[in-house]
Amino acid sequence: MTFGVTAVRSAIRRAVMATVAIVASLTMLAACSMPGSTGGNADPGKTQTFTPANGKDAATLNIASGSENKEVADAIQRAVDDSGVAVTMNYMGSLDIMAALESGGGNYDAVWPASSMWISMGDTKHIVKDATSTSTTPIVFGIAKSKAEALGWADSSGKTTPVKTADILAAVSSGKLKFSMTSATQSNSGASAYLAFMTALTGRDEPLNANDLNDAKLTNQVAALLKGVDRSSGSSDWLKDMVVANPDRFDSMVNYESLVIQTDKQLENNGHDPLLTIYPADGIAVSDSPLGYVDRGQNLDDAFSKFQKALSSKDAKLLFERAGRRTGLGGTLAYAGDNDVKQSFRSDWGVNTSADALKTIALPSADVIDQALTVYQTKLRKPSYTIWVVDYSGSMSGDGKDGVVGGLKAALDPNQAKQSHIEPSDGDVNILIPFSSTAENATRVNGTNTGELLSRAENTEATGGTNIYDGLNSALGMLPENLSDYTTAIVLMTDGQSDTSDRHYFTDEYRSRGQDVPIFSIMFGDADPDQLNELAKLSNAKVFDGRNGDLAAVFRQVKGFN
Repeated sequence: MTFGVTAVRSAIRRAVMATVAIVASLTMLAACSMPGSTGGNADPGKTQTFTPANGKDAATLNIASGSENKEVADAIQRAVDDSGVAVTMNYMGSLDIMAALESGGGNYDAVWPASSMWISMGDTKHIVKDATSTSTTPIVFGIAKSKAEALGWADSSGKTTPVKTADILAAVSSGKLKFSMTSATQSNSGASAYLAFMTALTGRDEPLNANDLNDAKLTNQVAALLKGVDRSSGSSDWLKDMVVANPDRFDSMVNYESLVIQTDKQLENNGHDPLLTIYPADGIAVSDSPLGYVDRGQNLDDAFSKFQKALSSKDAKLLFERAGRRTGLGGTLAYAGDNDVKQSFRSDWGVNTSADALKTIALPSADVIDQALTVYQTKLRKPSYTIWVVDYSGSMSGDGKDGVVGGLKAALDPNQAKQSHIEPSDGDVNILIPFSSTAENATRVNGTNTGELLSRAENTEATGGTNIYDGLNSALGMLPENLSDYTTAIVLMTDGQSDTSDRHYFTDEYRSRGQDVPIFSIMFGDADPDQLNELAKLSNAKVFDGRNGDLAAVFRQVKGFN
């Protein structure tokens, strides 16, 4: 369905601008692959290299790692120093690690996901050797102390009471609890929490089975619980940063215990109350953080063994625990007497280090996990409402436009998107707003029938200048009446630096609405990172850098946040 934006003021403004716009001569996407700084909010830390302190390294391991391992940099550096082996950490989502294994391991020498289940599901070629847990951390709720007290789940001292998954469901259903959580199909913390919710609600001490996924009563309960998700994320570490930066707006999240601990340290340092750690009493998932060697015939097994052994040393384990990870047997602490460890695992933050505090769920088989993720994506998650604001300026002609069309197909074509577990559901809404010097009419599609939108994306001509703010103004006018019915986001894609004449009108309009809709940006070509970072800061969102790789992969990553 295609329709126009009716606001008279906006129409007049666009008409005037159309007569004075100067067509920018911008570099094509294909010619803009050089790396560069993207500013403070733009895709930070995709890779991180650790080298031995003495400057000499016998070898370098290229590791595919979950983003949560950014928090244990001290332990990694210690193992690098002790082993003499350098490592490059490539931070990515759990499903990306699984996909890398399915395709033969790529150029990675080792994998370090948050949970063994991603190795089990992805290692179909049996190339992972010697996978061993480095530490453990349960997936928990972190809830603002005042809210936990109001819910009756904690007292003023921070002491928590047993909370069952059914209690969490009741709090969501009554409107008393909303929380942020990573996507179950893109991040281990979200997937593990989702599997734990469903397992606990069966009332059995057994793994999920295929029949459970067809149990209408059970799936309706899980869908009702997931209605409490008010922000989705593709990254556990980014979710933590969002809560730290906006404690008044985001007061509850599902995440690793270790990242809730890191959140509390930063909140207290910033003068804010901490989150209390809530452990669902009837079922909780625990991540075992395994490190395994990817045997591609590259003869780095000796270097891997040295690094893995150093990572399991007493010194490294102590640094893991200081960062909020557990290294003792059964999920206990091996160094509970250390003062810095005590400052991480604090009882007044609700942290419980007793082994019997964790009722760990048994994970289902790989095929049931895969089916469960499909059920989540297509039936149980809160529907997404995504407005794609796409640059069709003259500089996008050719490779730029082709890249964007390919990216949209990867994210929205049901057959392509299914490969990454990001396929649209019947309840989803997707809207395309092409813009150049001015915003064009929008195309809206509901559910899985995205063909009209993709056809519009392919057939729209790339010509004219760049005015991102006019496109964003149009997007504001098309937001749903009830934001709580959806996981809502605006996704901006641009390769240029925008005319700023509409900038203040847009920011004033955005703030006046008070709706806190994230504006995620994909930058490529000559896009101005300062402009995009400003939008990310305004809307508690993120900038994705599409200049250096496969745009389709970037689009899939963005969809994981919605």
